[in-house]
Amino acid sequence: MTHADILDSDHGSELLAFLLLAPMRSYSAKELAGRLQITEKILSSLLQEFLDDSMIKQLIRDGSKLYIINKRHKLLPEIRTSLAKNHKPYEDEFLLTIAKLGEVKAAFLSGALTGNPELPVDLLIVGKVTPLKLDTFLKQCKMTFGFDLNYSVMTPEEFQLRRDTFDRFLKDVFDYPHLVVVDKLTKAQKGIKS
Repeated sequence: MTHADILDSDHGSELLAFLLLAPMRSYSAKELAGRLQITEKILSSLLQEFLDDSMIKQLIRDGSKLYIINKRHKLLPEIRTSLAKNHKPYEDEFLLTIAKLGEVKAAFLSGALTGNPELPVDLLIVGKVTPLKLDTFLKQCKMTFGFDLNYSVMTPEEFQLRRDTFDRFLKDVFDYPHLVVVDKLTKAQKGIKS
C-alpha cells in the first residue's frame, strides 16, 4: 500500500489519521470500530493491510489483540503532515474518564496500553479514586480491551518516596514508553518523557 493509496481511501485515511493524531496508545479493534463508526469487517481488512506494511504493530494480551502505531515507519512523518491539515486532533474519552475517577493528581498509561504488554502495570494513578467509579471503569475496560487492566493506585507521598528511591516498579513505568494522562505533580515529574 502506498502513501497515495492510504490517503485516497476514506476508511484507511480515517483510521491512520486517528492512530496518528489521537493520543499514542494501544487500541482494540472494538474501540477503533466504535470511534471511527466503521464495521469490524472493513476495519479488520485495513488493520491487516497496515500490519503487512508495518505501519502498525499488533500485541496480544490474554488472547486479546491491541494495535498501536509503529512510530518508526519511514512514511509516517510525511503522512502525519498530510493528515494533520484535514483532521483535528482526536479527544480520547478513555483518558478523560481516568482523570475523573476521583481526586487524581497524576495518572500514567504503561504496559499493554502503550505497546509493552510484558510490563507489570497498565495504569498508574496517584491520588484518591472513588471505588465505584474505578470498578465501573475497570469493567468497561474489560469489555473494550478483552482483558483485565493491571493497575496501581498510590498516594502522592508514596509516589514521591518511590521516585526518590528509584523504585523498580516506577522505573518500569517511566523507563519505557508511557503516556501522561494527568500530571498535577509537576515538580515531582521533571524529566519524565511522554
